[in-house]
Amino acid sequence: MDILIIRFSSLGDVVITSAAVEALKRNFPESHLYYLTKQPYSQIFENDERIFKVIGITGNESPFEIVKLLGRKEFDAIVDLHGSIRSILVASALKSPKKYRIRKQSLARRLMILSRNRYRRLFDVLGNIMDTLKPLGVLWREMPKIFTDEKNAGIARSALNIENDERDHRIIGIAPGSRHSTKMWNEHSFAGLADAITANGDVPVFLGDKNDIPVIGRIGEMMGTEPVSLAGKIDIAATVGVISQLDSLVTNDSGPMHIAGALGVPCAAVFGPTHPVLGFCPGYPSVSIFHSGVECSPCSIHGSSPCRMPSRFCMDDITVETIIGSLYGSKKRFD
Repeated sequence: MDILIIRFSSLGDVVITSAAVEALKRNFPESHLYYLTKQPYSQIFENDERIFKVIGITGNESPFEIVKLLGRKEFDAIVDLHGSIRSILVASALKSPKKYRIRKQSLARRLMILSRNRYRRLFDVLGNIMDTLKPLGVLWREMPKIFTDEKNAGIARSALNIENDERDHRIIGIAPGSRHSTKMWNEHSFAGLADAITANGDVPVFLGDKNDIPVIGRIGEMMGTEPVSLAGKIDIAATVGVISQLDSLVTNDSGPMHIAGALGVPCAAVFGPTHPVLGFCPGYPSVSIFHSGVECSPCSIHGSSPCRMPSRFCMDDITVETIIGSLYGSKKRFD
C-alpha cells in the first residue's frame, strides 16, 4: 500500500504530522509512506525507517511541476495535512482512489481572534490530524515522534563538546528566535536566564538558524559571559541531533519546542501572543507551557499582529525566576 502524506511547511507543523506517520505505519506496517514537503523540512525525516521516500521541493514549483516530480505515480491513498490551494491542486492532479484532506478550523480561529476572545474555545490540531486518518481505519491518537540517527547524534556530541556521558554539568539549550518577533520572550529575560544557568555551573547553548544570529548577538551583549551559540552553524537534521542530547530546552512557541516534544526532551516553552488554546501544541508530555494568562492573548493566530497593549504583559509577566524554577525544581505552570 502506497500512501502519500502532504505537508509543505513549517517546521513545527511538519513535526506535528509525524504523529500521522507513526499512526499509519502502526496501522499498515507493510505500507510504503511517501512524504511531500519543502526541502529544509525534509531533514526531519532523514533516515527515518518509517518513511519509504521523502520528496523535497523548493516551494517555487507549480502544482503541475510537483506532480511531474512525483513521476505521476498512482497512490493507494493521499493524505493532505496542509489544506492549502497548492496542496489541494497537487492532490487533485494525482491519481488515487482515496483522498483525504485535513479540516483546519482556520475560520473558527479567526473569528475567536476577531472577537478578542469573546468566543474563546479550545482547538486541537493533533485531533484534526487524527480525524483525517479515521476513514483509513486509524482510530487511536498518536503523539508526534521523530528520531535522530547516529551520524547527527555524533555531530551533536561534537558541537556540544560531549566526550562521554559522565558530565558534571547540564547542557541547557536556549532557542530565542521565532518567525514573528512578537512571539519572542524578552531579550533581557533570555540573557538573565543564560547567566543564571551559568551561575548554577551548567552550560547554556543558543540554537537557531541564520536569522536568529542578530537576536542572539543582542542577548549576548546583555550577558555577563560570552554566549555559546550554534545558530546558523548546523542544519535542521543536526539541530534535531543537538536537541536530542540536551538535558532541557527553553524556547518560545516555535519549531524547536516541537522538536523537543517529539524527541521527549524536557522543554520550557514560553507563550505570549499565541496561546495553547489555539491547539498548536499537542500536549507533549515533556513540554511545560508557560503563559501569563492575560485576557488579551491570543491576539493573533500565529503571532504576526503587533501588540495593541501599552506593554507586552503576556511576556513581561513571565519571569526568569519562573523558568529557572521549571529547570531546577519547584515547577510552576501557568494555565
